[in-house]
Amino acid sequence: MKNIFHTLLILFLISVSFAAVSDTRVALLISGYGNEGDGSISYDLEELAQTYLVLVNNGISLDIVSPKGGAVPVHKKKDDLEYIQQFKQQTPALSQLADTLSAKQALSQEYDGLMVIGGDGAMFDLPFDKNTQALLTQFVHQNKPIAAVCHGPAALLNIKQTSGEYFIKGKRVNSFTLKEEHAFSAELLDKFPFMLQTELVTRGAIFQSNAPMLPFVAEDGLLITAQNPMSVAKAADALVVKLGLTPKARTLYRDEATFQLISRARTEGAFIIDIALASAKESYNLNYMALYGFYAYQLADMPEQKLVELEIMARIGKQFSHPKYSMALINAYLDQGFIEQAKSEKKLLMKQFPETELPKELAQL
Repeated sequence: MKNIFHTLLILFLISVSFAAVSDTRVALLISGYGNEGDGSISYDLEELAQTYLVLVNNGISLDIVSPKGGAVPVHKKKDDLEYIQQFKQQTPALSQLADTLSAKQALSQEYDGLMVIGGDGAMFDLPFDKNTQALLTQFVHQNKPIAAVCHGPAALLNIKQTSGEYFIKGKRVNSFTLKEEHAFSAELLDKFPFMLQTELVTRGAIFQSNAPMLPFVAEDGLLITAQNPMSVAKAADALVVKLGLTPKARTLYRDEATFQLISRARTEGAFIIDIALASAKESYNLNYMALYGFYAYQLADMPEQKLVELEIMARIGKQFSHPKYSMALINAYLDQGFIEQAKSEKKLLMKQFPETELPKELAQL
């Protein structure tokens, strides 16, 4: 009896915590492609979780919609993230994912807004499913707000206005960029039916973006589009505003806070990384910070950009120790002709990781 009472109490507290306080209702559209074969090509669970929590926290009722409806895969690879646990344990989301509404069912529902979640799967089914396209077209023709994140804007490619013109023509639009595709989705490029940024531009969109991995949200009328997973929560906040509500204050997710800090460091100076980590290191994800440092220098185009990324890379290197990261930093120093800094970093690397086998060119440094 005691256990039953305890369970009921928890369920009651969850329902109170996430109770809707407004009549606002939003559909969350996700890919169902994970059921078609390769389950790894699916919707992005982290994007869905962040969106779900932001919107529910603002008193918005949510339905999860996939093209065909029914159960969709739910991975466990990020279960160590606090917000994933909150999403899975403190909301009805898992039961919704076990029986998503089909796009055909959603067509007969009344929603105030729509948010399209990204993930590679969005490239494979959302632009081609007849009922999904009808649902999106309905939102466009009814002048209701639409947000789409990462690969989610793929769903909008073929949607047309009542005039017959593409919905995205002439609009400021954002998505996962070509650079990000080549850096982080290289193994899928041959499978993709199209390249998202290219097709958005082909249909007349005015493409806007930030550097790879950094947050960016584009807004044009009732359309909100976001570049990558680091931009998702802010896109959800933006949708709350479009729905006529005032977004509730929230603590940034650690990955969100991490890339926001790096974005600031690129314009305000790399020293703010030292300040932030000295005062609240637990608020940031050092692994994600190192991921940025490892790739950003390689992806930078202009000489001045490379210098900025090198300074950020070096600051991160003070906080994160790994032989591959150190070797990447040494190579970046050498690329810029900073020989003494390269030698100093090599000395530190061999002290921290004496068993490291260096490439011939670095061993002779």
